[in-house]
Amino acid sequence: MKRFVTLFIICCVLICPILAMSGCSMSSTPNAISSNYENLAKGYTFNTNKGGAGDSVTFTFNSNKTFNTIVFKENGDNITDYELYVNSEMIYKSDFIGKYKYCSHASVTANSVTLKVVACDGEWSIKDFEAYYICDTYQQDFEVMSYLLVDRVYQLSEETASLMRYTTQFNLFGSVYLDADGHLHLQDFLFDGKSVDGATVLGKAVENVRKYNPSAKIVFTILGNLDIMSDGLDTQDRHSKAMGKNAETLIEECLALMERYGFDGISFDYEYPHTYKANRIYGNFLKKLKTAMPEGKTLSAAFSLWNITLIGQFPISKLDYLDSIELMTYDGFDERGNHASFYEMCAEALYKLERKGIDMSKVHLGLPFYSRPVDMAAYWGSYADVAEKLGVWGNSVVEDVNVGDGNIYQQLCYYNGRQMIYDKTCYALDTGLGGVMIWHFSCDTTDSELSLYGSINDAIKSRQ
Repeated sequence: MKRFVTLFIICCVLICPILAMSGCSMSSTPNAISSNYENLAKGYTFNTNKGGAGDSVTFTFNSNKTFNTIVFKENGDNITDYELYVNSEMIYKSDFIGKYKYCSHASVTANSVTLKVVACDGEWSIKDFEAYYICDTYQQDFEVMSYLLVDRVYQLSEETASLMRYTTQFNLFGSVYLDADGHLHLQDFLFDGKSVDGATVLGKAVENVRKYNPSAKIVFTILGNLDIMSDGLDTQDRHSKAMGKNAETLIEECLALMERYGFDGISFDYEYPHTYKANRIYGNFLKKLKTAMPEGKTLSAAFSLWNITLIGQFPISKLDYLDSIELMTYDGFDERGNHASFYEMCAEALYKLERKGIDMSKVHLGLPFYSRPVDMAAYWGSYADVAEKLGVWGNSVVEDVNVGDGNIYQQLCYYNGRQMIYDKTCYALDTGLGGVMIWHFSCDTTDSELSLYGSINDAIKSRQ
């Protein structure tokens, strides 16, 4: 009996922190912000803190303040459309507040802020309000990294190339694939009915990037999700064989390809190792590869939140061998079906990573330039197609959802519009992240007033 009680106590000690970690949530402004910047709204007063659609609440400071960031916390999650007014002028508009919303905007000076709730799912109630003037959070090594399809950049137009100036690193993907024996293969392509070999396409793609953005780093992304050698393996087993028994061959070929095209680094988009063994093989391989890489060359990998926060998943210690962690903070549906909301896929996601002890200066926050339907169907819409409908403030639009087999229907789809991208970029800068990661380049619009790359650039300028 004593032995049973002892074992029970030990299990509780081990399990409780795990349960606490899995259930943790972000509810306050991160220390990186609150410790370095004064909450200018401290001691604010308000005329009310609840209401319905069409109602407003005014928060009043004790004197005139200059600020460029407002934080709201809602009791519940009922607000679905709201506007912010300063000196009777609308300065901000968005959809949801929920547990925590970081609203970044141009600097204004005033003694009050009015929140007008345009639409809601029931009576709303504001829990708290903060205001900050944030500056000088931009660091020279802050990366704006974008995934770029090789066949798209091979056929790059002058108009699309104008967007390339905003990017500091391109991850070229859809070209290089691994097999179970550790060999790399270059995908051939069909253009205007003519086949072009993979080496020619990749070479021209690199040439075009260098032409339009000479200062940007170029990294090649290795994929293992195609059965190019008819091995019959699934994605995990193919990676495990290549990165385990055949690791030396794979490393040798990675380094050779990097040198052949003058790449600045190597990236992996491995979705996903889902067993303890596969994750250990992957982590050990990345350590070996980084150790073998020449000085100055970078190694990065894409991860979903669950892949590095759940017990038994990717070994955290092996993240030390990566120069950047590309965090796929999208396709993570909340209760409303929004796949990249601010709270779940930005504030809370980063909070969970930091609690795991991860070096946040290596993290690149994923920003989607595409939509997902709120019913979570297998459809991905392009921001460029709906930019005008969304305008500056919008995130949601009804689209014709095509899931194949002739099945097309209309459904509300969720994007990250221009203001949301601005908010998330500011949050990444203000919390000390290493950068942002865009999936993917070709989804942006060339309209300078609506471009998401332009929004990222505006956010960076606001923090310089």
